[in-house]
Amino acid sequence: MIKITKDNIIPYIKEHLPEFDDTVPIKVSVMGENPEDDEGERDGHINFVFKIQSPAGNYVLKQGLSDPRNLHNGATVASYRNETECDTMMILQDIVPEYVPRILFQDRENHIFLMEFIENLKAVRFQLIQENQIPDLGREVGTFLARSSFYTSEYFLPRANFRSMQSRFENTDLRQIMEDGIFLYRFGADLDPDYAQSWERFRQISDDPACQTNRLLLRRKFMTHSDCLIHSDFHTSNVFLSDEGIKMLDFEFSFMGPFGYDLGYFTGSLIAAYCAACFKDYPSEADRQQCKVYLLSTIKMIFESYNKTFKECWVKDAKEEYQNQEGFLDIILKDVLQDAAGYTAITNWCRTTDVFGLPEYEAIKDPENKKTAMAMAVLMDHQMLLVRESFKTVDDLIDMIIHFEKTFLPLIVS
Repeated sequence: MIKITKDNIIPYIKEHLPEFDDTVPIKVSVMGENPEDDEGERDGHINFVFKIQSPAGNYVLKQGLSDPRNLHNGATVASYRNETECDTMMILQDIVPEYVPRILFQDRENHIFLMEFIENLKAVRFQLIQENQIPDLGREVGTFLARSSFYTSEYFLPRANFRSMQSRFENTDLRQIMEDGIFLYRFGADLDPDYAQSWERFRQISDDPACQTNRLLLRRKFMTHSDCLIHSDFHTSNVFLSDEGIKMLDFEFSFMGPFGYDLGYFTGSLIAAYCAACFKDYPSEADRQQCKVYLLSTIKMIFESYNKTFKECWVKDAKEEYQNQEGFLDIILKDVLQDAAGYTAITNWCRTTDVFGLPEYEAIKDPENKKTAMAMAVLMDHQMLLVRESFKTVDDLIDMIIHFEKTFLPLIVS
């Protein structure tokens, strides 16, 4: 098995891509060598990722080895993750080509693939932290998720193809990281004692039987519902703004899972940004309110775009047995909303209490304000878990967020 380095990468590419011009000046760099030069690198990579830039074309080569470069203590990750990622992107090239880079070749034996290099990628997470609002973010994310969900679901695919997808994208090793890490180990954790000592309520909500029941119900769906091909790690650091529009990356956790999970995970990132916005420093209070309004309108736009696009795909391409079944699609979309709200709470809770923390909260300069923002996030997540089954539209979710801030925030800061 070959391990790609700066020294052997050019002849390797030439061997697998004969049209590659190796006679011109070529610059090769390793992503992560200088994180300050590469926005988004601060979230870390476990793969070996190379940028190849030349007058004849720009590319990215990605290799996934069992001994990833950013894990310690002898930890390993399944090397097949690279094949899963590449296979997912090739499927999405046929469904949503505008949202994913183009794959040029795949080398399964060495866990390598080469894709086009997208200019000026900027992680959405850090754009939002810097208060750079992206006008069509909600519409683009909702459209991407709806089309990729519908066209990899049983409602569109022939049964044999759907079953083949379920088998091909089981991804047992990597999905276990989510099944256990998000739903079991990190979920029940309190904030750091220094953060939580002023709020005894944290221990109460961690042990709340209703909360624990909702967690296990959502975990059950995550483990057993193979609705469609999902990204599974769909937070704002894996969605990028580029000169060509919104691009989605890092699909190595992909598997056949529930419709609402990616919707919820991405929304959880926006909830973290919203809670941070309540306590960050802004030039004026008007700027703070504008940021909060933008985040809530983006959440609303994601779900509305998802529903609109999913319905359009359904009307156009759903199997005959599902067409004209009055109320059936509405039930599906209501379940997606309620599940997504639950996954929003689960993922945001876990990321907030995770030892690695979230960059949204790190942007809060005042330590006490940072603690309070994190407290607000966890308490909001708890409330969302308990009331999510009452949501009929995304407006109910938005109203819950606004009501929580007005009602519960004074209790936290008092």
